[in-house]
Amino acid sequence: MRTVASIIICLLITLSMARAQETINPEPEQQTTTFDSFELPNWFKSSFLDLSEDNHESHESNRHLMVMFFQQFCTYCKATIEKNLTQKSIRKQFSDHVDVVALNIWGDREVSDLKGRETTEKEIARALGVQFTPTLIFFDQDGQSVLRLNGYVSPPEMKIALNYVTTKTYKKQSIFDYLGTQKIPSNNGLLKTEPFFTTTSDLSTFSQPRAVLFEQTDCPDCDTFHRCVLALDSVRERFTPFETIQLDLWSKEPITAPNGELTTARDYAKDLNITYAPSLIFFDEQGHEIIRVDSQLRSFHTEAVLEYVADAVYLREPNFQRYIEERGDRIRAQGDQGRTLGTRDICPDL
Repeated sequence: MRTVASIIICLLITLSMARAQETINPEPEQQTTTFDSFELPNWFKSSFLDLSEDNHESHESNRHLMVMFFQQFCTYCKATIEKNLTQKSIRKQFSDHVDVVALNIWGDREVSDLKGRETTEKEIARALGVQFTPTLIFFDQDGQSVLRLNGYVSPPEMKIALNYVTTKTYKKQSIFDYLGTQKIPSNNGLLKTEPFFTTTSDLSTFSQPRAVLFEQTDCPDCDTFHRCVLALDSVRERFTPFETIQLDLWSKEPITAPNGELTTARDYAKDLNITYAPSLIFFDEQGHEIIRVDSQLRSFHTEAVLEYVADAVYLREPNFQRYIEERGDRIRAQGDQGRTLGTRDICPDL
């Protein structure tokens, strides 16, 4: 009996010690990950989330503050971090000239905005009209935005943006005019077209929702959009409710603007502040802009924005990201039945 009792006591002591040890060194919880999981770079600014103070510190050091708005499991955030920010030339530009603060568009952390007002991550994202992630916003010393990149842009496009900001070219030249100086003349001057494009130079009449696609020649990102997104039947079908017009954003060919005035595609693009090719802008039947896509998108998000406009979802849900979540849940619930051929099926490198 003494032997049995001794064993029981020893077991209880051992169990108690093990539990105490677990309290000190708890077993790591298993993390739920997806293909699009990522980590923010450790060289981002260690901030107390006082953006006015961060901006002051940046410009005291002759640098610029950039705020990166992200969300978890974001395909395009992952691409920005792993494809762009790992390139030596881009990383050096950030290291030498730019401080980066990252904010989660759904986050509840307290933040002081550029004017020192108390808010939260999600509230400042809403106030700045963030609809895509990542959204990168560069600020001058007065806390004014001097350049904004909505969504993923390729490394060459990011280098041009960084040059524009870090050389303070924004003080003397608009981003549109600056991009014009970076444009390499084309050999043939032809844009890649699609069968659902409408051929017209008169944009003054609206009988249905309109999608205006601004592109340029010798444009790798434009070629990718046609090859990896617009080539898919599931995407093409969703353009059916729209009058889709393609314009060369550098063309001086005459067009009639929505207000009836005679202008050129170039001047119209400048009036709309187009800063990236391809840019896809959606208008309602009255000619009011609903939403624009001026970054690289894969098929899932392209389909989503087409549905968002065609089904007038924007009238009940002004936040496009919330609609993406809603749509994603609906598709996942359908399982394989809701599966269609996507960008990664035909362009696995993206």
